[in-house]
Order: sequence, then C-alpha cells, then structure tokens
Amino acid sequence: MKKTKLITFCALMSALGFVMLFLGALFNILDLTAVIFASIILMVARREIGYKSLFIYFVTVAITVLIPSTLVVGIEYAIIGLYPIIEPVFSRQKKFVKWVLKVIYFVLASLGIFLISRFLVADAPLYMDILLGVSCVLVFFLYDILLFRFSLYYGFKLRNKLRIDKFFNQN
Repeated sequence: MKKTKLITFCALMSALGFVMLFLGALFNILDLTAVIFASIILMVARREIGYKSLFIYFVTVAITVLIPSTLVVGIEYAIIGLYPIIEPVFSRQKKFVKWVLKVIYFVLASLGIFLISRFLVADAPLYMDILLGVSCVLVFFLYDILLFRFSLYYGFKLRNKLRIDKFFNQN
C-alpha cells in the first residue's frame, strides 16, 4: 500500500472518530455511546491496516483531549478505545487466559470510567458509585459481544459493499 493511501485512510478515520466523540460531548448523555461508535471505527481501521491503527487512536485522543469541551469524552475514549486494537492479542490466547485478560481490562477500564465520573463530572452517593461500577462491567461485556459481532459482519458483508478492498489493493 502506498503511504499516501495509508495517510489518507488514517486521517479520514481520525476525523470520523473525532466527529463521533465531538457529538458525544455535545449531547452529554450520549458520551459513552459515541465512544463505543468511535472505537468501532477504530476496529475497522485495525482490520484494514493492522497495528498501524494505533496512530489513529493517538491522533484522535490527542485532538479530543486538547479541546476543552471534549476532555471527558477524550479521556473515556483513551480508556475504552484501546480495546479494539489489543483484543486480537487476547483472542490468540487459550480460552481461560483470554477471559482473565478481558476481565482484568474490563475492571480496570470500569475503574477508570468510575474515577472520571467521580472526580471530573459529578459527586454522587455511594450507592450510585457501586451501581455505576457494576453497570460499567456489564456494559463492557456487552461491548465485547458487539465488537465481535460487528467485526464478523464487517469482514463478511460490509467490507465488500463499501469496496474498501478495492481502495487498498489498487497500485
């Protein structure tokens, strides 16, 4: 693949991820939904260009953290958005090790989201904090299922419909 195509694809995916995160920050209630959509965009990039998609991740995080109105969403994306890139490393392990690694990541990410909501967003009573922590872990398990299913759908149907393979295979 030529470098210009790679740079164009990375810029396009970074911009698309930033727009998703900006919309999530604009409509404050949809911030985690926007983070999940932006990480799905990152999963598509990882399927196409491999671990070079880390550049898209870092550029998107840098842009969203630099803009004050998207700071919280940018930090959430920094925590959650890394998962589509490192998930193939988890999937190559044995089943038990894979799930242990996923649970560790989910708990650490939930702790990060909990700390962001606790100290940057709002003060809440203890029962709300416990409910937030438990619901974050549940959401991450559902997010893992969503990411797996969308990855299959993208690989078998959507990639051919979007003709992305023609973009990358042309010289």
